[in-house]
Amino acid sequence: MDQKHIKISDLVCMAYFCQLQKVNRIDMTEVKSPKKLIEVALPLDDINREAARAVIFAQMVNDPGYQQGGGFKYGVNKEEAAKRREALFDIIRELVKWENTNNEEVLERARKEIRKSWREICALNQDHPQAAELFNPDELPAFHDPFAGGGALPLEAQRLGLESYASDLNPVAVMINKAMIEIPPQFAGRAPVGPIPEGEKQPKLSDDWPGATRLAEDVRRYGHWMREQAEKRIGHLYPKVKITPEMVAERPDLKQYEGQELTVIAWLWARTVKSPNPAFSHVDVPLASSFVLSSKKGKEAGVEPIIEGDRYRFKVRVGKPPAEAKNGTKLGVAQISAACFREARLIRSM
Repeated sequence: MDQKHIKISDLVCMAYFCQLQKVNRIDMTEVKSPKKLIEVALPLDDINREAARAVIFAQMVNDPGYQQGGGFKYGVNKEEAAKRREALFDIIRELVKWENTNNEEVLERARKEIRKSWREICALNQDHPQAAELFNPDELPAFHDPFAGGGALPLEAQRLGLESYASDLNPVAVMINKAMIEIPPQFAGRAPVGPIPEGEKQPKLSDDWPGATRLAEDVRRYGHWMREQAEKRIGHLYPKVKITPEMVAERPDLKQYEGQELTVIAWLWARTVKSPNPAFSHVDVPLASSFVLSSKKGKEAGVEPIIEGDRYRFKVRVGKPPAEAKNGTKLGVAQISAACFREARLIRSM
């Protein structure tokens, strides 16, 4: 690229940075910027799983190799550059580990290198006509993703200490980005205010709440409160199940829970229609497309409807369900139809 012309990437960064700083115009004086690590080398085998964080880091730190031209000299000899580059690779290898997503020690190492590279760029451009506005060594350039989608890049940039901005035409993406990168920072460092669940201790005023931990704690507390309120109002509609000896006889895996009352973790709901049989017209017949709960080999299970006079109940059976269980009570797609339990007659409704 002709060194007399500013790099396109630098121009974009400058344009957005100037917008944030309310600069009316951009001086086209050449910006002195060493090559970034991403332009020279990357440990690709190590960053395939968590590339976003690694790529942003590599875009922000300067490559230590010797460079000259464009009115400046930068970097060290090949041997020393290889050592420093490997040190940067080590940071990347730690950054991409899932368990280090919120590891402040690892993240701070990366932030330190980013701040160092930015100060070097500011020093190279201290004679720029707009140095005071564009190259403040104490204020990192902002990160902007104009097509943010789910917000992975702005979120990772924020973790690395950059002020993140995101935009997208999709309103769902906008809402996701607001929840991830706009709202949590507003609560950083503040103590939670939600109602403390019964039995838990009041946290000390001196407790530290870094990052989004305060917001997460408030979400947990209010979630607990909402669960308690819901249980008071509609808990009777979701009774617990007592494990009886009869159940254990059919399900040996429940032996350890015999005599206990367990919370049901899944409820299956079905629409109902009245039975067409005049003798049972008061009975609500469920419309179920299938009575099979699991068809996975070795883990088959299904629901068995048990008829008791003009009433019925359901029982979960472990093992391969009978063939008719696949049909449930619904027959057909274009029409709503169901098999009557007692008469095997069809119910058809338009």
